[in-house]
Formats: sequence, C-alpha cells, structure tokens
Amino acid sequence: MAEKIIPDVQFFAEEILRESNLDLNRQRLIMAKRLFYFPPEKFSEIHLEEWYGTFWQLANFSYQVKNLSEQEENICRQAVVEATQENNLARRQIFALMLLMFGKLDESQQLADQKLWSKKLNRDLETFARWNQLSIGLSLVERARIRQASKIKTFLREKFDYLVKKHQNPVVNNKTCPKVSPKDFQIYFCWLQGEENLPPLIRCCYNSLKMNAGNRKIIFLDDKNFSNYVDLPDYVVDKFREKKIGPAHFSDVMRINLLEKYGGLWLDSTILVTEPLDKHKDLLKLPYFTQKYTNEKDNFHPVTKGFGAYASYARWGTFIQGTSMLHNPFFVFAKEFCEDYWREFDEAIDYVIMDYMFELAHDNIPFVQKEMDDVPINNPNVWTLKNYLNVPYNQFPFDKIIKDTFLNKMSWRIPLDMDTPNTVFREIQRRYAPETIGKF
Repeated sequence: MAEKIIPDVQFFAEEILRESNLDLNRQRLIMAKRLFYFPPEKFSEIHLEEWYGTFWQLANFSYQVKNLSEQEENICRQAVVEATQENNLARRQIFALMLLMFGKLDESQQLADQKLWSKKLNRDLETFARWNQLSIGLSLVERARIRQASKIKTFLREKFDYLVKKHQNPVVNNKTCPKVSPKDFQIYFCWLQGEENLPPLIRCCYNSLKMNAGNRKIIFLDDKNFSNYVDLPDYVVDKFREKKIGPAHFSDVMRINLLEKYGGLWLDSTILVTEPLDKHKDLLKLPYFTQKYTNEKDNFHPVTKGFGAYASYARWGTFIQGTSMLHNPFFVFAKEFCEDYWREFDEAIDYVIMDYMFELAHDNIPFVQKEMDDVPINNPNVWTLKNYLNVPYNQFPFDKIIKDTFLNKMSWRIPLDMDTPNTVFREIQRRYAPETIGKF
C-alpha cells in the first residue's frame, strides 16, 4: 500500500472521526498502524497537542475493553518498546498515549512513573484515570476546557457587567463612527524588538505584507516608537516595562487602541500574506473583519472542535483584526475593557483573555454580535502551513493550501531546519525574503 501524504494532522484526526462507524477495535487498529508509520520528523510538541483530542476521544472508551486480541497485545508490546527507546520526546509520549486506547492504564502509568511523559500529560493521565473509573465517556480535555472556560466567562461577565451595560446600545452614524478613507487605511505590524531583530520566518511575513499591501501604509511598531502612534495609560506601559504585562498581552492592548482610533487592519507579525490585499477589498471594507472558520458555537462541531477553550470557537481570530470605521463600538468597548482590567490586575486571567473579552462583547452587545456574525467564512487553512515548515516542499501541497487562504498563521517558536535546502520554509524564504538566504 502506497504511503498517503497527509496535508495536516487535523485532517488526519478528522479522517479517524469519519471512520467512527467502524467498531472500536477497528478504530484503534487503524490509529495504531498509522502512528507506527507516521514520519518521525512530523512529531513535535505542537503536533502532540493536535493529536491530544483524538487520543482522548478513543481512550475514553477504553473502559469498554474486555479482552484484547493477540494482534492488539503485540501492538501494545511494541508501543511500550517505542515509548521506552524513542529519542523524540513527543513521539515517545505518543506511543505511551497509544496504550490508553487499548485500556492499558497500568502500563501507561508505569511509563509516566519513569518520567517519560511531560508533567502536563502525567497530570492529565491521573485525572483521566479518576474519570475513567466513573465510566464517563466525555473527552477529558473537553471537560477540562469547558469547565475552565465557564469559570472565566462567569468571572468576567460579573466583573465587567457595568461596561456591557454602558455599551449596550451604541450610537452609530457617520458623525460618531466615520468611515476610514482608502488613503488613510493603515496596516499595523508589531515586533517589539525592532525591525533589525526580526527572526527569519518573521522577516518573511513582514516582506510578504510589504509585497501585497498595495498602496496601503504599513506602520511598523516596536518598543521604541509605539507611543508615536497610540496613547496608552501610563500604568499599562509601566506594567509592561516591569514585565507584569507580557509582550503578547501588551500588543493586544496596542491593537485595540490603534483600531479604535484609526481603523485599518492589524496583522500579527506571524501572518504570512500570500496574495495582494487588493484582491480582497470587500473583506477590508467591512465594518469589522477577522479570520473565521464558522458561525457555529459548538465544542463538538467538526470544524470548531478543540477551540472551545479559547471562547472564539473559530468565529474570530485575535491575530487578524480590522475595521473600516473610526471608533467602532466594539473597539471602544474593548479599549475600556483593557484599560479597566489592567488598572486592577497585574496578570492575565488566561493567556487568551482577549478571546474571552471578544465573547463577552459578542454575547451581550447586539451591535457587536451582528458585526462579528456578518463576517463571511475566510482563510480556512490559516493554521496549516506552520506545522509543515520543515517538510520537503515537493511533498507538500503548498499552492493548494494558499489557494483559498491568503492570510496564513505562522509561529516563530517552531525550530526551523536551516540546513536542508528544499523545505517548505525555504520555499517561503525564496518567495518572500530571498535576500536572507544564507544569512541565518
């Protein structure tokens, strides 16, 4: 049987789910076979997180396991060997997780006791074992995320109820919220360390934006010049300087203030722009624009599954935000939320606090809800490229992926293979930053 090239891990997981009409034994055997032959270089901590949900879905049925066949027992023995001898930490943990699918809880715990698992997986295993004793089949990860999200939502809703009421019925007209003229439509790109310190992949993203921005002005924001463009409260800047507010959350505050004041488009520095923005003028003319998978708020929806913890359910992306009007009521609300939150607190209640703030506005301010819901589905493959930067370019459907996705989310934290000449990253570098080849 010829090897099947899987375009991304999420697709792989969805393929498993499509076979859910098969019996449990058959599902486990298919999953195990694929994992044994899945290329080792595709395993990373990032991929491990993507595999996580699928594992727990199958593992949560392990309490149904009675007697394993000889084939299944052989697979488990092989998985123990792989989990013990494999050098790749993520791959080692994958095989340890595999044992859960076959009901091998004791063997999994033994591997955890040998410190072959990360602390996070070890804690989850212990929790899983307790839930499993109750024969509850709902995914452990989904339970934990829903529970945590619920607490955060309740806290923020009660804490900022006064803001919700204040902005319940905004006045929106050409005087209060004038349109941004085409010549004044700006794009914001932030790298606090400065342009001279852009990592290789971020350099490609910045160049791709410059190549595709058209006549739109690009504002490059860094640690030294942001005050030239936006007035932030002194206490926010002070807490940032004191490292109480991290760079990611500081950039959250900046983008909200910039968009409220000037309108325009904010793109995280990790966005690779693969088509001229002029081809997507209709999206940029919207009163509110963001990347979106769906309008469905469903933690078990095939598209949004796994996004529930981040409140957005893929209905928006904080890393791509735009508006064609000044003083958009949503960004007015968001600005006041950020100011009030950081005035009182010295740390974020959750890394994705902005997603929770977005949901608070969406669910309680009708004008904001309509703006967000009216955004059409766009950039469906936004997450795909980042997971395959180090795979051979000729084995990856690069141009197919970007055909309907012109804004692609990268990650500068992924280690890049700078020694291999023909990877997906090297192709990106050739297209968007050829002057940097050989410099890093």
